[in-house]
Amino acid sequence: MDKEKLKSELIDKSNNILAKYEEMDVVEDISVMNMAAKTIFLGSLKVYNNAVIPNIMRDLQKEMKGYGELVIRDQRVTPCCSPSYTHISFNITILN
Repeated sequence: MDKEKLKSELIDKSNNILAKYEEMDVVEDISVMNMAAKTIFLGSLKVYNNAVIPNIMRDLQKEMKGYGELVIRDQRVTPCCSPSYTHISFNITILN
């Protein structure tokens, strides 16, 4: 498994999904956790438009499920000095 190539693909797919829904956030990096028996890729997106959250989560599920075990979570964030957004995170576990 070429981890750098996979990481690049996941970043591109995440950014394409954000662009599709005209979200202003950009995924610049995805974390990689290397373990003896598995590798986990961790990514996150900021979504400001609440109306598109279900669509983005559906698209993430569709685009990312073929790589390995996929978990997607979302959490509403309300910062004191900037617009509210929803933090959507995903992790993909691939057995080595």
